[in-house]
Amino acid sequence: MKEQKVKEILTFLQRTSDLTLTPRYTSSLRKGNNSVADHSWQLAVMVFVIGVECKVEIDLNRALALALFHDLAESRTGDIDAYRVITGKESREEKQVKEKSVMQDITNDLSFGDWIYNFWQEYEDQETIESKFVKALDKIEGFLYIAEHGVKAYIPKEFHADYADKAVLAFDEAAKHFPEVKDLLDMVKTDLKKQFEEVGVKWVSENEISA
Repeated sequence: MKEQKVKEILTFLQRTSDLTLTPRYTSSLRKGNNSVADHSWQLAVMVFVIGVECKVEIDLNRALALALFHDLAESRTGDIDAYRVITGKESREEKQVKEKSVMQDITNDLSFGDWIYNFWQEYEDQETIESKFVKALDKIEGFLYIAEHGVKAYIPKEFHADYADKAVLAFDEAAKHFPEVKDLLDMVKTDLKKQFEEVGVKWVSENEISA
């Protein structure tokens, strides 16, 4: 391998390594013990296991790349808690503009940067079956983490229960009503709802924003 290529690879790894230090759930959980890199790894595991076990008709290697690269910009922008976006405290549009600029900065001067940027953009565009599949699982992963680690540490007085529905239903339609992903979401939500009821957190739709 040429020396310049090695330098570029090391540069890219250095630029994205802060993903391991970027916390999630800063507005919704009292304990900030989950990083964006943790999330990306868990998502990649979900993509592979569900893709194989449920025989999803997608390019699995492409889906794995999307899972690994979809949040790279957050190594610099930080993670914007979904609760802040749902409740109007952060703008989805501003988030997208910031992340696009960061991804261009991370990849523009690298000889291989274009294909990494293209994977990130493919996820953002949500036009391919792989990107829809990964997005659906991305939303479910957030529910899974809270169900397993964060219900008692949850800060808001309400939980927006349909947060993942749009992504999952969009995938379901695009994949000719592939049922397993929705079944997975339904099972996770049933468990999550029971847990939230026990700690007194209201189960609401995304349109029911608390005062």
